[in-house]
Amino acid sequence: MDPSSFSPEQVAEARWHTLINSAVDGIIVIDASGLIETFNAAAARMFGYSEQELIGQNISVLMPEPDRSRHEGYIAHHLETGERKIIGIGRAVTAQRKDGTTFPLHLSVGEMVIDGQKHFTGILHDLSKRTELEERLREATALARIGEMAAVIAHEVKNPLAAVRGAIQVIGGRLPHDSSDASIVKEIIGRLDALNELIQDLLVFARPPKPKMLPTDLEGLLRNTANLLRRDPSLAAMRVELDGVTPPLPADQNLLTVFQNLFINAAQAMHGKGVLRVTTEASGGWHTVEVADEGPGIPKEIRATLFRPFQTTKARGTGLGLATARRLVELHQGRIAVNCPAQGGTIVRIDLPSTAE
Repeated sequence: MDPSSFSPEQVAEARWHTLINSAVDGIIVIDASGLIETFNAAAARMFGYSEQELIGQNISVLMPEPDRSRHEGYIAHHLETGERKIIGIGRAVTAQRKDGTTFPLHLSVGEMVIDGQKHFTGILHDLSKRTELEERLREATALARIGEMAAVIAHEVKNPLAAVRGAIQVIGGRLPHDSSDASIVKEIIGRLDALNELIQDLLVFARPPKPKMLPTDLEGLLRNTANLLRRDPSLAAMRVELDGVTPPLPADQNLLTVFQNLFINAAQAMHGKGVLRVTTEASGGWHTVEVADEGPGIPKEIRATLFRPFQTTKARGTGLGLATARRLVELHQGRIAVNCPAQGGTIVRIDLPSTAE
Protein backbone atom coordinates (compact mmCIF):
# COMPACT_ATOMS: atom_id res chain seq x y z
CA MET A 1 0.00 0.00 0.00
CA ASP A 2 1.25 3.47 -0.86
CA PRO A 3 2.22 5.27 2.39
CA SER A 4 1.03 8.53 0.84
CA SER A 5 -2.53 7.16 0.91
CA PHE A 6 -2.53 7.10 4.72
CA SER A 7 -4.42 9.82 6.53
CA PRO A 8 -2.55 12.03 9.02
CA GLU A 9 -4.34 10.21 11.84
CA GLN A 10 -3.19 6.82 10.53
CA VAL A 11 0.39 8.06 10.21
CA ALA A 12 0.31 9.45 13.75
CA GLU A 13 -1.10 6.18 15.10
CA ALA A 14 1.56 4.15 13.27
CA ARG A 15 4.30 6.37 14.70
CA TRP A 16 2.76 5.98 18.16
CA HIS A 17 2.73 2.18 17.96
CA THR A 18 6.28 2.09 16.59
CA LEU A 19 7.48 4.32 19.40
CA ILE A 20 5.94 2.41 22.28
CA ASN A 21 6.85 -1.02 20.85
CA SER A 22 10.50 0.00 20.58
CA ALA A 23 10.61 0.97 24.27
CA VAL A 24 12.66 -1.22 26.61
CA ASP A 25 10.22 -0.75 29.49
CA GLY A 26 6.62 -1.91 29.52
CA ILE A 27 4.00 0.67 28.55
CA ILE A 28 0.30 0.18 29.28
CA VAL A 29 -2.52 2.64 28.65
CA ILE A 30 -5.90 2.21 30.35
CA ASP A 31 -9.15 4.17 30.30
CA ALA A 32 -11.01 5.54 33.30
CA SER A 33 -12.69 2.16 33.80
CA GLY A 34 -9.34 0.37 34.05
CA LEU A 35 -9.68 -1.33 30.67
CA ILE A 36 -6.43 -1.84 28.74
CA GLU A 37 -6.17 0.16 25.51
CA THR A 38 -2.46 -0.22 24.74
CA PHE A 39 -0.07 -3.00 25.74
CA ASN A 40 3.39 -2.75 24.18
CA ALA A 41 5.84 -5.51 23.20
CA ALA A 42 8.02 -5.06 26.31
CA ALA A 43 4.97 -5.48 28.56
CA ALA A 44 4.01 -8.60 26.61
CA ARG A 45 7.45 -10.12 27.27
CA MET A 46 7.27 -9.08 30.90
CA PHE A 47 3.86 -10.60 31.65
CA GLY A 48 3.71 -13.47 29.16
CA TYR A 49 0.53 -12.20 27.48
CA SER A 50 0.07 -11.13 23.88
CA GLU A 51 -1.39 -7.71 23.12
CA GLN A 52 -4.51 -9.33 21.64
CA GLU A 53 -5.16 -11.24 24.86
CA LEU A 54 -5.27 -8.11 27.03
CA ILE A 55 -6.77 -5.33 24.93
CA GLY A 56 -10.17 -4.62 26.50
CA GLN A 57 -9.33 -6.58 29.68
CA ASN A 58 -9.22 -4.93 33.09
CA ILE A 59 -5.72 -3.95 34.24
CA SER A 60 -6.35 -5.80 37.52
CA VAL A 61 -5.62 -9.10 35.71
CA LEU A 62 -1.94 -8.14 36.01
CA MET A 63 -2.16 -7.74 39.80
CA PRO A 64 -2.03 -10.30 42.63
CA GLU A 65 -4.47 -10.16 45.51
CA PRO A 66 -5.35 -8.04 47.41
CA ASP A 67 -4.50 -5.28 44.89
CA ARG A 68 -6.61 -6.97 42.20
CA SER A 69 -9.81 -6.63 44.24
CA ARG A 70 -9.01 -3.10 45.40
CA HIS A 71 -7.94 -1.56 42.09
CA GLU A 72 -11.35 -0.35 40.91
CA GLY A 73 -11.75 1.41 44.23
CA TYR A 74 -8.40 3.16 43.75
CA ILE A 75 -9.47 4.54 40.35
CA ALA A 76 -12.93 5.54 41.59
CA HIS A 77 -11.41 7.35 44.57
CA HIS A 78 -9.03 9.29 42.32
CA LEU A 79 -11.76 10.27 39.85
CA GLU A 80 -14.01 11.39 42.68
CA THR A 81 -11.49 13.27 44.82
CA GLY A 82 -8.56 14.00 42.49
CA GLU A 83 -6.23 12.66 45.18
CA ARG A 84 -3.00 11.26 43.74
CA LYS A 85 -1.35 8.37 45.54
CA ILE A 86 0.90 7.14 42.75
CA ILE A 87 0.28 9.36 39.72
CA GLY A 88 3.37 11.40 38.96
CA ILE A 89 5.27 9.77 41.82
CA GLY A 90 5.98 6.14 40.98
CA ARG A 91 6.66 3.31 43.36
CA ALA A 92 7.69 -0.34 43.62
CA VAL A 93 4.78 -2.77 43.28
CA THR A 94 4.22 -6.50 42.82
CA ALA A 95 2.84 -7.71 39.49
CA GLN A 96 1.50 -11.07 38.35
CA ARG A 97 2.40 -12.90 35.13
CA LYS A 98 0.08 -15.02 33.01
CA ASP A 99 1.42 -18.20 34.67
CA GLY A 100 0.50 -16.87 38.12
CA THR A 101 4.03 -16.06 39.31
CA THR A 102 4.68 -12.66 40.82
CA PHE A 103 7.60 -10.30 40.35
CA PRO A 104 8.66 -6.82 41.53
CA LEU A 105 8.50 -3.81 39.23
CA HIS A 106 8.68 -0.03 39.40
CA LEU A 107 5.49 1.63 38.21
CA SER A 108 5.23 5.24 37.08
CA VAL A 109 1.73 6.48 36.21
CA GLY A 110 0.83 9.49 34.08
CA GLU A 111 -2.60 11.00 33.49
CA MET A 112 -3.94 12.47 30.25
CA VAL A 113 -7.27 13.72 28.91
CA ILE A 114 -8.38 12.86 25.36
CA ASP A 115 -11.72 14.13 24.08
CA GLY A 116 -12.73 14.96 27.62
CA GLN A 117 -12.02 11.42 28.88
CA LYS A 118 -9.28 10.52 31.34
CA HIS A 119 -6.70 7.89 30.44
CA PHE A 120 -3.74 6.62 32.42
CA THR A 121 -0.33 5.58 31.13
CA GLY A 122 1.83 3.21 33.13
CA ILE A 123 5.57 2.85 32.57
CA LEU A 124 6.81 -0.44 34.06
CA HIS A 125 10.39 -1.41 34.78
CA ASP A 126 11.09 -5.02 35.83
CA LEU A 127 13.05 -5.06 39.11
CA SER A 128 13.61 -8.82 39.21
CA LYS A 129 17.31 -8.69 38.30
CA ARG A 130 18.01 -5.82 40.69
CA THR A 131 16.16 -7.59 43.49
CA GLU A 132 18.10 -10.79 42.80
CA LEU A 133 21.41 -8.87 42.83
CA GLU A 134 20.51 -7.17 46.11
CA GLU A 135 19.63 -10.55 47.61
CA ARG A 136 22.97 -11.98 46.47
CA LEU A 137 24.84 -9.03 47.97
CA ARG A 138 23.02 -9.47 51.28
CA GLU A 139 23.77 -13.18 51.18
CA ALA A 140 27.46 -12.57 50.42
CA THR A 141 27.67 -10.15 53.36
CA ALA A 142 25.96 -12.67 55.64
CA LEU A 143 28.29 -15.43 54.45
CA ALA A 144 31.33 -13.32 55.23
CA ARG A 145 30.07 -12.77 58.78
CA ILE A 146 29.21 -16.45 59.19
CA GLY A 147 32.69 -17.33 57.94
CA GLU A 148 34.28 -15.12 60.59
CA MET A 149 32.04 -16.60 63.28
CA ALA A 150 32.73 -20.17 62.12
CA ALA A 151 36.48 -19.60 62.23
CA VAL A 152 36.26 -18.30 65.81
CA ILE A 153 34.02 -21.19 66.88
CA ALA A 154 36.28 -23.75 65.25
CA HIS A 155 39.33 -22.32 66.98
CA GLU A 156 37.81 -21.66 70.40
CA VAL A 157 35.32 -24.52 70.73
CA LYS A 158 36.15 -27.47 68.47
CA ASN A 159 39.37 -28.59 70.17
CA PRO A 160 38.12 -28.16 73.78
CA LEU A 161 34.94 -29.95 72.74
CA ALA A 162 36.95 -32.94 71.55
CA ALA A 163 38.83 -33.00 74.86
CA VAL A 164 35.59 -32.90 76.86
CA ARG A 165 34.13 -35.71 74.75
CA GLY A 166 37.22 -37.83 75.26
CA ALA A 167 37.16 -37.32 79.03
CA ILE A 168 33.47 -38.21 79.30
CA GLN A 169 34.01 -41.28 77.13
CA VAL A 170 36.76 -42.46 79.49
CA ILE A 171 34.52 -41.91 82.51
CA GLY A 172 31.70 -43.75 80.79
CA GLY A 173 33.97 -46.66 79.99
CA ARG A 174 34.60 -47.18 83.72
CA LEU A 175 30.90 -47.47 84.54
CA PRO A 176 29.09 -50.84 84.61
CA HIS A 177 27.09 -51.45 81.45
CA ASP A 178 23.87 -51.85 83.41
CA SER A 179 24.42 -48.61 85.34
CA SER A 180 21.76 -45.91 84.94
CA ASP A 181 24.59 -43.38 84.60
CA ALA A 182 25.90 -45.16 81.49
CA SER A 183 22.85 -44.07 79.47
CA ILE A 184 23.33 -40.50 80.68
CA VAL A 185 26.96 -40.55 79.53
CA LYS A 186 25.83 -41.89 76.15
CA GLU A 187 23.33 -39.05 75.84
CA ILE A 188 25.99 -36.46 76.70
CA ILE A 189 28.34 -37.86 74.06
CA GLY A 190 25.49 -37.77 71.52
CA ARG A 191 24.82 -34.09 72.29
CA LEU A 192 28.51 -33.26 71.99
CA ASP A 193 28.68 -35.05 68.64
CA ALA A 194 25.66 -33.04 67.42
CA LEU A 195 27.39 -29.83 68.48
CA ASN A 196 30.55 -30.89 66.67
CA GLU A 197 28.51 -31.61 63.52
CA LEU A 198 26.99 -28.13 63.74
CA ILE A 199 30.45 -26.59 63.87
CA GLN A 200 31.53 -28.71 60.93
CA ASP A 201 28.41 -27.68 58.97
CA LEU A 202 29.17 -24.04 59.69
CA LEU A 203 32.71 -24.41 58.41
CA VAL A 204 31.65 -26.21 55.23
CA PHE A 205 28.86 -23.72 54.57
CA ALA A 206 30.86 -20.57 55.26
CA ARG A 207 34.25 -21.63 53.89
CA PRO A 208 33.83 -24.58 51.54
CA PRO A 209 37.04 -25.90 50.00
CA LYS A 210 37.71 -25.45 46.30
CA PRO A 211 36.46 -28.52 44.42
CA LYS A 212 39.05 -30.93 43.05
CA MET A 213 37.41 -31.92 39.80
CA LEU A 214 38.06 -35.55 38.90
CA PRO A 215 36.11 -38.10 36.81
CA THR A 216 33.32 -39.26 39.13
CA ASP A 217 30.97 -42.21 38.82
CA LEU A 218 27.71 -40.52 39.73
CA GLU A 219 25.70 -43.75 39.67
CA GLY A 220 28.20 -45.46 41.97
CA LEU A 221 28.08 -42.51 44.36
CA LEU A 222 24.28 -42.64 44.51
CA ARG A 223 24.32 -46.42 44.90
CA ASN A 224 26.73 -46.20 47.85
CA THR A 225 24.59 -43.49 49.45
CA ALA A 226 21.49 -45.68 49.06
CA ASN A 227 23.33 -48.63 50.65
CA LEU A 228 24.12 -46.50 53.69
CA LEU A 229 20.42 -45.85 54.19
CA ARG A 230 19.56 -49.53 53.77
CA ARG A 231 21.83 -50.39 56.71
CA ASP A 232 19.80 -48.20 59.05
CA PRO A 233 17.31 -50.44 60.94
CA SER A 234 14.90 -47.52 61.38
CA LEU A 235 14.54 -47.30 57.58
CA ALA A 236 13.80 -50.99 56.99
CA ALA A 237 10.32 -50.13 55.67
CA MET A 238 11.72 -47.73 53.07
CA ARG A 239 12.91 -48.73 49.60
CA VAL A 240 15.36 -46.78 47.41
CA GLU A 241 14.92 -47.20 43.66
CA LEU A 242 17.75 -46.07 41.36
CA ASP A 243 17.11 -45.58 37.66
CA GLY A 244 19.24 -44.22 34.81
CA VAL A 245 22.62 -44.73 33.20
CA THR A 246 25.10 -41.87 32.93
CA PRO A 247 28.81 -41.58 32.03
CA PRO A 248 31.33 -40.20 34.56
CA LEU A 249 31.38 -36.44 35.08
CA PRO A 250 33.98 -34.04 36.52
CA ALA A 251 33.21 -33.46 40.20
CA ASP A 252 34.67 -33.51 43.70
CA GLN A 253 33.21 -36.65 45.25
CA ASN A 254 34.07 -35.46 48.76
CA LEU A 255 31.87 -32.39 48.28
CA LEU A 256 28.93 -34.28 46.82
CA THR A 257 27.77 -35.37 50.27
CA VAL A 258 24.79 -33.25 49.27
CA PHE A 259 23.11 -36.46 48.04
CA GLN A 260 23.46 -38.09 51.44
CA ASN A 261 21.71 -35.09 53.03
CA LEU A 262 18.94 -35.20 50.44
CA PHE A 263 18.36 -38.93 50.96
CA ILE A 264 18.19 -38.47 54.73
CA ASN A 265 15.79 -35.51 54.39
CA ALA A 266 13.55 -37.60 52.14
CA ALA A 267 13.63 -40.56 54.53
CA GLN A 268 12.64 -38.32 57.42
CA ALA A 269 9.83 -36.75 55.37
CA MET A 270 8.43 -40.26 54.72
CA HIS A 271 8.96 -41.33 58.35
CA GLY A 272 11.13 -44.19 57.12
CA LYS A 273 8.38 -45.74 54.98
CA GLY A 274 7.62 -45.79 51.26
CA VAL A 275 9.68 -45.51 48.10
CA LEU A 276 12.47 -43.03 47.43
CA ARG A 277 12.97 -42.75 43.66
CA VAL A 278 16.32 -41.50 42.36
CA THR A 279 16.68 -40.97 38.60
CA THR A 280 19.73 -39.86 36.63
CA GLU A 281 20.06 -38.58 33.10
CA ALA A 282 22.79 -37.05 30.94
CA SER A 283 21.77 -34.78 28.07
CA GLY A 284 22.37 -31.30 26.71
CA GLY A 285 25.68 -30.91 28.52
CA TRP A 286 24.21 -31.64 31.96
CA HIS A 287 24.01 -34.56 34.36
CA THR A 288 20.64 -34.44 36.13
CA VAL A 289 19.68 -36.18 39.36
CA GLU A 290 16.13 -36.13 40.69
CA VAL A 291 15.36 -37.32 44.22
CA ALA A 292 11.61 -37.87 44.64
CA ASP A 293 10.00 -38.87 47.94
CA GLU A 294 6.44 -39.81 48.90
CA GLY A 295 6.23 -37.45 51.85
CA PRO A 296 3.61 -34.74 52.45
CA GLY A 297 5.49 -32.12 50.42
CA ILE A 298 6.67 -28.69 51.52
CA PRO A 299 4.23 -25.80 52.11
CA LYS A 300 4.54 -22.99 49.55
CA GLU A 301 5.40 -20.38 52.18
CA ILE A 302 8.34 -22.49 53.39
CA ARG A 303 9.59 -23.21 49.87
CA ALA A 304 10.24 -19.48 49.36
CA THR A 305 13.00 -19.53 52.01
CA LEU A 306 14.06 -23.16 51.66
CA PHE A 307 17.70 -22.44 50.81
CA ARG A 308 18.11 -19.63 53.32
CA PRO A 309 20.63 -20.41 56.12
CA PHE A 310 19.20 -21.38 59.52
CA GLN A 311 15.67 -21.98 58.17
CA THR A 312 14.41 -25.35 59.37
CA THR A 313 11.20 -27.18 60.24
CA LYS A 314 12.98 -29.86 62.29
CA ALA A 315 13.04 -29.82 66.08
CA ARG A 316 16.81 -30.33 66.17
CA GLY A 317 17.71 -29.11 62.69
CA THR A 318 20.38 -26.46 62.11
CA GLY A 319 18.83 -25.06 58.94
CA LEU A 320 22.13 -25.46 57.08
CA GLY A 321 21.40 -28.69 55.17
CA LEU A 322 19.81 -27.30 52.01
CA ALA A 323 21.74 -24.03 52.23
CA THR A 324 24.99 -26.03 52.24
CA ALA A 325 23.68 -28.27 49.46
CA ARG A 326 23.13 -25.26 47.23
CA ARG A 327 26.58 -23.91 48.07
CA LEU A 328 28.25 -27.20 47.14
CA VAL A 329 26.22 -27.60 43.95
CA GLU A 330 27.00 -24.04 42.87
CA LEU A 331 30.70 -24.66 43.54
CA HIS A 332 30.39 -27.27 40.77
CA GLN A 333 28.71 -24.61 38.55
CA GLY A 334 25.50 -26.56 38.98
CA ARG A 335 21.89 -25.81 39.88
CA ILE A 336 19.46 -27.13 42.49
CA ALA A 337 15.68 -26.72 42.60
CA VAL A 338 12.80 -28.08 44.66
CA ASN A 339 9.36 -28.87 43.30
CA CYS A 340 6.29 -30.20 45.09
CA PRO A 341 3.75 -31.76 42.69
CA ALA A 342 0.04 -31.30 43.37
CA GLN A 343 -0.35 -35.02 44.05
CA GLY A 344 2.13 -34.81 46.95
CA GLY A 345 5.77 -35.56 47.66
CA THR A 346 8.89 -33.51 47.02
CA ILE A 347 11.27 -33.63 44.06
CA VAL A 348 14.76 -32.19 44.41
CA ARG A 349 16.52 -31.73 41.08
CA ILE A 350 20.26 -31.20 40.77
CA ASP A 351 21.93 -30.32 37.46
CA LEU A 352 25.72 -30.68 37.22
CA PRO A 353 27.80 -29.76 34.14
CA SER A 354 28.86 -32.81 32.13
CA THR A 355 32.21 -31.20 31.31
CA ALA A 356 34.55 -29.04 33.36
CA GLU A 357 34.68 -25.35 32.45
